[in-house]
Amino acid sequence: MIVLVNPLSSGTDLAQALREEGADCLHLYDGAHRAAHDADTAAPARLLHRDVDATVRRLRELGCTRVVAASEYGVALADTLAGRLGLEHHRPELAAARQDKQRMLAAVAEAGLPVAASSVAHAPEEVEKILADRGRYPVVVKPRHSAGSDGCHICHSPREALRAYAAIAGARNLLGRVNDDGVLVQEHLDGVLYIVNTVSMAGRHLLGELYEKRVDRRDGAPLLRHVVSRTEPTAAERGLVAYAFGCLDALGIREGAAHTEVMLTADGPRLVEVNSRVMGPCLAPDPFFAAFGYSQQHLVAERFLRPEEFAARFALPYRPARYLARVFLRALRPGVLSAADGLRTVRRLPGFHRLTRLPAPGARVAGPHLTTGAGGIAYFVSEDEPLLRHSLDVVHAMEEAGTLFQLDAR
Repeated sequence: MIVLVNPLSSGTDLAQALREEGADCLHLYDGAHRAAHDADTAAPARLLHRDVDATVRRLRELGCTRVVAASEYGVALADTLAGRLGLEHHRPELAAARQDKQRMLAAVAEAGLPVAASSVAHAPEEVEKILADRGRYPVVVKPRHSAGSDGCHICHSPREALRAYAAIAGARNLLGRVNDDGVLVQEHLDGVLYIVNTVSMAGRHLLGELYEKRVDRRDGAPLLRHVVSRTEPTAAERGLVAYAFGCLDALGIREGAAHTEVMLTADGPRLVEVNSRVMGPCLAPDPFFAAFGYSQQHLVAERFLRPEEFAARFALPYRPARYLARVFLRALRPGVLSAADGLRTVRRLPGFHRLTRLPAPGARVAGPHLTTGAGGIAYFVSEDEPLLRHSLDVVHAMEEAGTLFQLDAR
């Protein structure tokens, strides 16, 4: 039996992939996600976690063979349960480094890989000291634990950094955790940001997807606009993938999915973060199959259900047939959605494949910075990269002009 811990966000797509394969699964939710547990009527079996000892006993009784973090919300509990059950999983002594961004960078640096300079501040005066010692701007100020660009600020002055620290310290982050263990102040990395999606088997890592990200800056925070897959990596990109694999090793990631972000700078690759779960926030499988012949969640299912078939992939080159682009649609100001008539133009663009997670008319659209897909996600698939990028430019021009969504400011 495979236990999926907190199958939320893209974890619902992972659960669906395993159901398609006929896997024997149990969906485990912690108490903070009781509503999701109660609503998960598609689960073959469900369990609400309240106490580690009781949950471990029950999973032993049920014959659990795998524990998988099915979202960022499930990473810590999956590590704990797998360790207590003695199941094949990631290296348990590095569990904290897989969740805490400061410890993550320290573990990677200890493995001999270069990382961005980073410090933890527990008070405003510590922020001021870090800034004085560093003497260079911009800097990145963000929580030690969070996801989806939540609380991430790009600061160009001490005043901005102190304001960002005040906004983060003591606040409840996107994962529902209070930021009470310090705030990160990091060197700002210049370069091109990449996503390296992998699935691992006994410590060996398979490259499933490689993407280049477009991230703009708006109102002092990063704004993800789109990702475009790479079909024939350059020498620099191959080096970046090798660096990402080294980060996975340094963090003890051995089984299942990981989603790693790496900046390719003039000095080489530098880690942004590793997430030991499938990419979020959702993984509509069909566009990925059209471009790659698989999706990340289906690779995870293959690894656990058909390991011999998965192992054969290590001998195959990474060479997707088509480019895939994923666009996080944005309303660049908040408001209440009255219409989304610009979508008919999006659907006519070359390479358009599908739309997912569209907000309904009457929904309040929040600020644009989170990468939760709240404004919808558009997928494009094409063999023609310049044509695909032209379609992305059209979408972003519509966002900037305010013609994609119509909003009422109420």
